[in-house]
Amino acid sequence: MSGTWLLWFIPLLPLFGAAACGLIHFATLAARKKDPSASGPSALAPLVACGAMLGALGLSIAAFKQLAGLEVEHRVIESAVWPWIHVGSLHLDISMVVDPLSAVMLLVVTGIGFLIHVYSAGYMKGDPGYAKFFAYLNLFVFSMLMLVLSSSLIGLFVGWEGVGLCSYLLIGFWYEKGWPAEAGQKAFIFNRVGDASFLIGSFILIKLFGTLDLSDVNAAVAGVAADPSKAWWLTVAALCLFGGCTGKSAQIPLFTWLPDAMAGPTPVSALIHAATMVTAGVYLVVRLNPVFAFDPMVLTVIGTIGAFTALIGGTSAIFQRDIKKVLAYSTVSQLGYMFLGLGSGAFAAAIFHLVTHAFFKGLLFLGAGSVIHGMHDEQDMHKMGGLRRHMPKTFVTFLAGAAALSGLPLLSGYFSKDEILAHTFAHGGFYYVLWGIGLFTAAVTAFYTWRMVALTFFGKERFDHHHVHPHESPVVMWAPLAVLAVLSVFGGLLGLPPVFHVVHQLEHWLAPVTEPGRALLEAHGGVHELSHAVEWALLGLGAVIALVFAHLGFRRYVKGTESDDNVQRTQPALADFLVGAWKIDAQYYAKIVYPSKLVAFVTAVIVDQFAIDGLVNGAGGLATATGDRLKLMVDGSLKTYALWIGAGAVLLALLWMFV
Repeated sequence: MSGTWLLWFIPLLPLFGAAACGLIHFATLAARKKDPSASGPSALAPLVACGAMLGALGLSIAAFKQLAGLEVEHRVIESAVWPWIHVGSLHLDISMVVDPLSAVMLLVVTGIGFLIHVYSAGYMKGDPGYAKFFAYLNLFVFSMLMLVLSSSLIGLFVGWEGVGLCSYLLIGFWYEKGWPAEAGQKAFIFNRVGDASFLIGSFILIKLFGTLDLSDVNAAVAGVAADPSKAWWLTVAALCLFGGCTGKSAQIPLFTWLPDAMAGPTPVSALIHAATMVTAGVYLVVRLNPVFAFDPMVLTVIGTIGAFTALIGGTSAIFQRDIKKVLAYSTVSQLGYMFLGLGSGAFAAAIFHLVTHAFFKGLLFLGAGSVIHGMHDEQDMHKMGGLRRHMPKTFVTFLAGAAALSGLPLLSGYFSKDEILAHTFAHGGFYYVLWGIGLFTAAVTAFYTWRMVALTFFGKERFDHHHVHPHESPVVMWAPLAVLAVLSVFGGLLGLPPVFHVVHQLEHWLAPVTEPGRALLEAHGGVHELSHAVEWALLGLGAVIALVFAHLGFRRYVKGTESDDNVQRTQPALADFLVGAWKIDAQYYAKIVYPSKLVAFVTAVIVDQFAIDGLVNGAGGLATATGDRLKLMVDGSLKTYALWIGAGAVLLALLWMFV
């Protein structure tokens, strides 16, 4: 990378790809108007989209290498500044910045994104909107890259809103079916609620510091402690920004949109849930870690929300039958783990879990898509079974992802998840409760993960052999699975625990970014260390729990669906409660959606149509009727006019006499 201006091309390449795929889509539509059987130039779309992603990945790797070659204290590469809003003393500019944090996010977004694009070339082949789909995918990646590269909160918000828009387009891609369009609308609305909170927090930061430049805001936090009034407002700003994170990263109370996002094509699920949109909230907290670490109460709130989100998401996955729904609630749960890490001040550990989660959850979603593709769009695990014989490559790679997600020893998820739990345990006090919730959720995670594996790949074949013929996916689909499987197995090497007496690579790399927040925590007494003996004990406990509950989940379901049937028969209320995600979404519909629809109906029909429109129409009708009556008095008769003139003269005379 010879010049910092090239940083702009990292997001611009996917944007150009989106525009080109859009043109290809319209050219395809024009060709089909002439000949409905023509495929048009749609076959070019994956080449353009994947080429754009490969170029962005290459530039990201070049930026990473250039950054790694700099001294630790100088690891920042900034592009030319683009002036945007200059009003009085407020100057809002946009530039692209690569530092250790954004470099990690760049590699995750472009790397995982490229693999998902390649996979999509096979998965979406033959779809009427083939080129349009790749246009949306490229646009999504462009927005995410703007989010992680922008040097100011205003530029970050542009990308923040962009991924929200693209999620709406991608989740509702098959809008003709009806319910995908509703799911897209739900995601859009829930994110707008969080975005309103995000904007309020941003306005408060402008009030406090007069800038939204991320580095300037972080630097200004240290001077707030001397002014109690500013300190209170900074706490409010941090909570409002976290409110935005609850929408984008699917935390309580705004998490219910994410399971419904399964309505979109499976590559969309992988892109949204693994490497991009849902990780935006985690990135924001780490990016502004001094703002959130300034008041320990804010981190406690974040950790508490994260722990309970992990619990609800994990338990809600236990009895799901839809393979994608299991992974969706698993994503909610794992995001909760990340916020539990943030709430414990373990900023590097949260990013570590973000990276490993991108590996194994991207793998599992794409693996689920391979299963669905091979099963002719069947997603119900109760109608699967024995698929390892029909899909050996998908089975082996899926197994690697499941092992990493469940935290089996020495795999990526084991190290990243247990590091978060260790930091939580080290805090003591109330954090012991959060640690207990996290540990219980880890057991649940191992159980439902291997239940999913057993129901899908083992046991008797429960599908209709006359209509369903399972088959392995083409190489363009299973090759990305193989790459992600390797990353899922060996990704833990990025952050080996201190008891292994090696450098924690990711924590060391992120130190320049996370150090300000860690310093504030240390000043508040919020940094705690564990002895090696305790660390070994926690690692051993995590390994035992993962192995025991993985074995329990597998053995209970390896023979079929009898266990689910027994629970449904003996404890239907419990099964219904967990499948319905603790009935939280049902309560939203009962307490918010339906009353809002009733108010809207009353306003639109009774108030608007009957009252307001009735009043306006009635006034018009009265004026028309009055005019019609008066018109009858004008009959062209001289005697009638003389009578009216005489009556007017008498009226004027009376007025003159008595007034």
